[in-house]
Amino acid sequence: MKRIFWLLLPSMFAITSFAKENKISQSQAIMVELRDPTEEAEKVMIRVKELESGKVTQLSLEKDPSSSQVWSGYFIIQFFKGDSSARTLDFQASTGAAFFADVSQSKAVQRVILFKTPEELAIYEASISEETQKAAEKRIAMQIQVARPRGTGTAPLNKEKLEQLVRQQGQQQEASQMAQEEMQTKKRMALLVQHEKMTMAQKKLKREQAAEIVKKADALYAVRKYKEAEGQYVQAIELDPESESYYYRYGVSLYKIGNYNKSLAILSLVEVDSDVALEKNYYVALNHLKLKDYDKALKELIELRDEKSPELSPMASFFAGNIEFQQQKFPAARKSMEFVLDNSKNPQLDRSADEMLEQIDRMETYYESKKERYRLVLFGGPSYDSNVLNIAENNISTDVKSLRLYYGASALAILHRTPTSDLGAQLSFSDYYSMNSSLKSDPNLQIADAMEFGISLPYHQEIKVSKRQMNLELTPSYKNIYLAPAGGTREIAVRSTDLISTLSTAIKQDLYLSGRLNFGLDESVLASSIGDDDLSGTRYGVTFIPTKLLDLKGEKTLSGEIGYLFNNAKGINNRYQRVGIAGVYGFPTFYKGTGSLRADFSLQDYKDATTPRKDTNMIFTGAYNKDLSKKWNMLLSLQLTSANSEVDVYRYNKYLIMGLFTYTTSILQK
Repeated sequence: MKRIFWLLLPSMFAITSFAKENKISQSQAIMVELRDPTEEAEKVMIRVKELESGKVTQLSLEKDPSSSQVWSGYFIIQFFKGDSSARTLDFQASTGAAFFADVSQSKAVQRVILFKTPEELAIYEASISEETQKAAEKRIAMQIQVARPRGTGTAPLNKEKLEQLVRQQGQQQEASQMAQEEMQTKKRMALLVQHEKMTMAQKKLKREQAAEIVKKADALYAVRKYKEAEGQYVQAIELDPESESYYYRYGVSLYKIGNYNKSLAILSLVEVDSDVALEKNYYVALNHLKLKDYDKALKELIELRDEKSPELSPMASFFAGNIEFQQQKFPAARKSMEFVLDNSKNPQLDRSADEMLEQIDRMETYYESKKERYRLVLFGGPSYDSNVLNIAENNISTDVKSLRLYYGASALAILHRTPTSDLGAQLSFSDYYSMNSSLKSDPNLQIADAMEFGISLPYHQEIKVSKRQMNLELTPSYKNIYLAPAGGTREIAVRSTDLISTLSTAIKQDLYLSGRLNFGLDESVLASSIGDDDLSGTRYGVTFIPTKLLDLKGEKTLSGEIGYLFNNAKGINNRYQRVGIAGVYGFPTFYKGTGSLRADFSLQDYKDATTPRKDTNMIFTGAYNKDLSKKWNMLLSLQLTSANSEVDVYRYNKYLIMGLFTYTTSILQK
């Protein structure tokens, strides 16, 4: 029975650890913004190609509510920690036409702004202040370069002229609103004075003519011919300047054609009925949004949301959420999008809000991971083990099938953090509780229930050797393992001290290699652990893990493992050498989850034992992993084990079905 503990623990923890070990350990968020005054679609699809690997992905850009000329979206490139090599990305329209791009960097997000012509790019770059350019030069783990369109050089333009043009545009934008309001007020007053000089018959005729023109204008507006409708509304206003309704229609049509300053000026002159007041306020808010007066727009949109209008409040909340998202006010943005889902009756708006919630969650998690100070993890779940004792069933009379509960917790504190290193302290606890197939406590099964308390000091350091970036992780740990060898009260069985060192680097942009060395010292305090059966001793091991990215997003991966372990136990019956190989395929699957398939083969040689033998184990594991929310995760797995040995008593087969639910929360540094 003494061998159970050593064979059991690796099998138990393999399910929860193998998927995590092969995850990409670093990522880079990229915001892509397309500036195109000729585009009209609500969504724009562009192609992103990584020139080094030839991998291509599609990116959907959403229309920015703050501008009729901007479409934006986020995507995250996952890559290996320590990989600082540059990526060259080629951004193309769906037609294949290449974009001209400006690339800038913030602390956590890289921003790519796309233009169709080199002149548009040059004007934009000239408008960026020197201070802004310097602030954008902060380096992060991975640099993104953008390919230039072939055969289209960017001829140098007159920088002074461009800077003067940009300044003039800004000044005109600032003064335009006041000028428009003053001009439109004078124009309407002149029309009213002229109208008052007419006879009653003349006024009646003008009103009738205006009404006929407005009918035509309304018909044009209904089919989205806003420019033509705007011209008709102008004629109607000149014929009947007393009609507030015509002025209101005119102001809205000006918004539709992008004349936002003039639209605001006209709407400021209009006195509308109460049933149209909310709609007027809505267009006033949208005009401020288009003019990038975000503070006014956000205030007005939130006021509209609070009116609880079935038609306008959901739309106002959606636009407010977009502003809050751009300002990185993620909790407020989430509240706005949740309001949309709770109150909107528009399926398309609901889908857009749902997509925005996903982006908010993704970006909030990304930013929070940069500021994490403490992390608490709670986990638990049931399992069914067809052979919990890992013993040949024909050699025993007791039932070895077991229903088990696995649960535990860990708490991690980040003691020290720099841009290239961090040091933490972690406390951990885990336990098993087994019952027989009749759901009753069984001491014969509970001898396999290991309870563990541990402390570790994980340390991470990024280092550079020559031109290669590497990632070093050192984790010293100490743990006590409790067992109940007689099926009664559990007591300390083993005290273990470990040091695990992992060095990782990117061989190529889609190929990663890590090597792991581990040293362990075990002290067994069981009364039965004596002589040839003594479990105490030292352990030495080395493992190599290559990982290949199979797609640009890093969602599909193929990993391998080859490892060697020498368990130099004092008791010769527990002394062995093990060679193992494994392969893991990770892939996206249904309901936005991730799947993995793993195959393990190992050979353990007990050549010094009283009865020398060799054991071979084959293990096949399939797992499904899904984030249920920002903090909750679910793992479902099925594991099949076939153990063969030169000694019959050590031969067995088993299967293990497991569900594990994990709750993770963090406390962030201020």
